[in-house]
Amino acid sequence: MTMMNLNFLPVTKYIFTFALVCQVFGEPIINSWHLEKAGSYARIWQSIEDETTEKTTGVITSVSTWDADDFEGRPLIGSQTSPVYAGVQGVSYSDDYVYIKSTGLGTHTMGPWYDNTDKTEAFPSFPANAAILYQFPRDLSVYSENYVSSMDTSSLGTNGLMVDGIPIFNSSDGASYDDAGVWNQDAFFNEGTTFDSANAHQAATAHHYHANPAALRHQLGDSVDYDSSVVFTGLVTNGGNNPYTENFNSEHSPIIGWVTDGLPMYGPYGYSDPKDSTSTVRRMISGYQMRDGSNGSYDLETNGRDLLPQWSVDLTPSITSTNPTSDGPAVDETGQYRLGSFIEDYAYKGDLVSDSAGVAFELYNDPSSQGDFDEDKYFDLNQFNVRYCVTPEFPNGTWAYFTSILTDGTPFYPYNVANNYFGDSSLASGVTAIEEDVTIVFDLAENKSPELDSISTDNDEVTLVWDGIEGGIYRLDSSTTLEADQWSEGTEFTAAAQEIVLFDETSLINDEEKTFYRLVRTGISDYDDSEFSSGGGGGPGGGGPP
Repeated sequence: MTMMNLNFLPVTKYIFTFALVCQVFGEPIINSWHLEKAGSYARIWQSIEDETTEKTTGVITSVSTWDADDFEGRPLIGSQTSPVYAGVQGVSYSDDYVYIKSTGLGTHTMGPWYDNTDKTEAFPSFPANAAILYQFPRDLSVYSENYVSSMDTSSLGTNGLMVDGIPIFNSSDGASYDDAGVWNQDAFFNEGTTFDSANAHQAATAHHYHANPAALRHQLGDSVDYDSSVVFTGLVTNGGNNPYTENFNSEHSPIIGWVTDGLPMYGPYGYSDPKDSTSTVRRMISGYQMRDGSNGSYDLETNGRDLLPQWSVDLTPSITSTNPTSDGPAVDETGQYRLGSFIEDYAYKGDLVSDSAGVAFELYNDPSSQGDFDEDKYFDLNQFNVRYCVTPEFPNGTWAYFTSILTDGTPFYPYNVANNYFGDSSLASGVTAIEEDVTIVFDLAENKSPELDSISTDNDEVTLVWDGIEGGIYRLDSSTTLEADQWSEGTEFTAAAQEIVLFDETSLINDEEKTFYRLVRTGISDYDDSEFSSGGGGGPGGGGPP
């Protein structure tokens, strides 16, 4: 935040001139991107000591540049030697596609990251600018209500982007038992310790989400509270404290991302009746449960990991449930192979029976015949973690992903994207360049003009809040006539944050003199302006040592 006294003549009326160009788009794929903090530098806490200091003393210890070589710990790679603007840095569209530029870095303070629950062993890498350029389709008419999934296997790398421009990774961490590719490790279960409070970490330097993006959801107003005094000490499921806490506000979740098959991803809350926008909003229930013997599921703890779940067989034609190579390690509830270690430790409820009803579980899609929702009988999300439903952005209906959580916000399988896409994975991808004429909605923080956010008065103080860019070099000019040659130039200053606060502490007097002010950006500090042509950012793997 930049604060500056305005030592101008006291006036009764303050008049400000500024230009604000705003286009309202009806297409969610164009207007859902989180751009409010696009003019802020990406920042990280390098250690829990830094986070603690900032939260307890107010002294800023998060940094906008970092070098792994200078860190007194384990990070082996990951440097950002110049500041880089956070999140989405470009939105444009043609007749067929929407193009997104992103640095792949969070619009919240990221980190710190550790390899162990006690947070004594630092994670081996820091994030860096991914310079992502991603292409999404505008036409989703292929996805009728009766669409039959192509069952494309999701990637071990980028599977789309959250609306803050951070890549979405699937539920696997890229490793499997004995490297056989059969019992695949669950990323949240095995790597959750390495996540920061936003449920994010990096593969090498590629920052990404596997599960519920808590910080992004808070910024979007999606039923997540933030307590700035709480230091993140680890996942709540591991006994830690998290500044982000789930607090359902009774509202439908916003779009939080777009998947590589072109479909939207919502937060965890949707309409109870998938076809009725006036129905109660509630948490969407995952179509999966642990294979613990309940509801007719195969009891892995008793029988061992010698049988794959039916969903795995159905979605992976190359394997069978009786293949000898399906043998996995015995369940060890005190060691490495606890129940939940592998994505195959989960059963799809559509293959099970409900203990309470004694009949098959059903996907909740017809309340007129199924009655009120009952979690003991029904579930909302199919084996791909999607449902067909109406949403605020799609009143006529759409297939949509929902991030899956428990009541307290703990991520639950299959998290964001499962082992397979619901739709056609060829519809969206990372690209190396925009090779057609496009209409630009937003292009780079450096092209963002300062906009007046608010004017307020309190006794003798007038406060102006401008939306500018961090690192911008500004000058506040004044005039009493608005004539071109009658402006008095103010002193230049460099904005220390995207939000620029200027205030005048002089006494107001009752006269008719008017003063006009304008905020002029005269330059910009050096920053990382890598070309957005990486082909999508993020490689295989879910995190861990490079």
